[in-house]
Parts: sequence; structure tokens; C-alpha cells
Amino acid sequence: MNLPPELRRLQRRLERWELEHLREHAAALAAQVEDLEQRLQAAESSADFWWQQVEQLREEMPAGTQLGLTVDGELHVLEHQEN
Repeated sequence: MNLPPELRRLQRRLERWELEHLREHAAALAAQVEDLEQRLQAAESSADFWWQQVEQLREEMPAGTQLGLTVDGELHVLEHQEN
């Protein structure tokens, strides 16, 4: 399509603005991804630490006891009771 020179210049200008906007958006998304990857790594590290702590506690518990978890997330050692 053969556009007048004014419209071609306007189209090029709009294309440059669009490209700049996409670059800024891509940079913002890249920063967000990096932040989320760091947060995920920290969360996984924390989860591994607490899993190791619970496993160590479980191994050190006397026979006839077991671990219990409340609805609120509290960990308790329970004595085995015969009915």
C-alpha cells in the first residue's frame, strides 16, 4: 500500500513507541521473574530446613510416640495410648 509521506512517518513513529513500550514491559517482566526465582529459592531452602528439623526430631523421639500437627500448624509429640 502506498501511503503519503506524512502517514508513513507517523506509522514509523508509532512503531518506535510500540517497540520501546514492549522493551520496557519485557524488562519489567524479567525483573519480576528474577525476584520470584529468588523468593522461590528462599522458600525451598526454608522448607528443606524445616523438613530436616522434623526428621531429626522424629528420629530422636522415644518409642511409642509420634508427631502430631494441629490445625494451626503447631507440632506436638503425642504419646501412644491403648484404648
